[in-house]
Amino acid sequence: MPAVRAALAITMVRDYGLSVYKTAKLLGIAPAAVSNYLAERRSNKRLVKKLLENTEYATYVKEYSLKIIKNEVKVNEVICFFCKLYYT
Repeated sequence: MPAVRAALAITMVRDYGLSVYKTAKLLGIAPAAVSNYLAERRSNKRLVKKLLENTEYATYVKEYSLKIIKNEVKVNEVICFFCKLYYT
C-alpha cells in the first residue's frame, strides 16, 4: 500500500529527522520515491492526508515509524497492520 509507505516516509523525515537516504533504506524503497512522497508527487494524496491527520491513524504511523527506525518491526508487517485496520 503506497499510501502507508508515504505516510511512514513523511513521518520519518519530518518528525524523526532521518535523511531521505536513511528513510529509503529502512523502507526498502528508492530515495527518489521518498523525495516524491515528501513533495506530494506520488501516492494517493487523500489517503496519505487521512493517515497523517486522523488522530488514531497518525498515532499508529508515528508509533510504527519509530519501531521501524529501531528495527523492532518489518515494513511489510506494518503495511499488513494498516490493511487490516483499514478493512475492518
